[in-house]
Amino acid sequence: MTAAKRIARRVGDVNDLAGYLAAIHGALNGEMEALFRGHRDVNWKLIPAVARQHLTVSPQGEAAMLEEFKRRALPYLDSAHDLRDSDWLAIAQHQGMPTRLLDWSGSALTALWFAINEPAPGNSGAAVWILAYDANDLMSEKEREQPLGVRRTVLVRPRHVTRRITAQDGWFTLHRSHWGDDESPQFVALETNLDYKKKLFYVTIPHDAFGAMRMQLAQAGVTSAVLFPDLAGVASYVAWSHLYREDELVPRFPGTGVRSDA
Repeated sequence: MTAAKRIARRVGDVNDLAGYLAAIHGALNGEMEALFRGHRDVNWKLIPAVARQHLTVSPQGEAAMLEEFKRRALPYLDSAHDLRDSDWLAIAQHQGMPTRLLDWSGSALTALWFAINEPAPGNSGAAVWILAYDANDLMSEKEREQPLGVRRTVLVRPRHVTRRITAQDGWFTLHRSHWGDDESPQFVALETNLDYKKKLFYVTIPHDAFGAMRMQLAQAGVTSAVLFPDLAGVASYVAWSHLYREDELVPRFPGTGVRSDA
């Protein structure tokens, strides 16, 4: 476990859905508003995509990327009226463009699905991060108009401008950059951010529990077909429901690839 991880409080190692929900309930004590994010590898940092894989993007380059996306995306949107830059960032993020947004969900079950929907890499366990927040952490109306110029890291409760945001109860953290500050990286991981590190907790899931917990989530109605309400989500669900992952030990019907519980 890295030093950065030890800053946040680990609230348990869970092996089933009931234990997972109990650990989260215990951590929050029923009093805090909270968001959730799933990581397939417990060692992954809470840092936006634009800061990963040694990407170096200047503020001018980041703004140019957003403007180019807005220009090219128009034919694919049902309506582009009254979209602010914070809305455009959310759309670009959900379509795979690196941005300074980091995805979160208001649903603990959705976050768990993202953590365990694929077999674990090696023997690494997964983590679901829990971020307790209050009204002061939320993005202001002024910040929504110029999200690339924020002077603090904020929580974004987006308008439901895509079906995926609705289905996943999507939220974001929008990360402040430190461009030009020689003593800081361009973006600070949330678990080391002084404003947030004491508001973060995490639950760990051992790699050998992924398969069973994935089946439990499906029984609770949390699948790719629900979280991705489009043809890609349907195709992913059909493939999953007929083809077994290596960590799923559910018997098949003889001579078929169909699950016995399908």
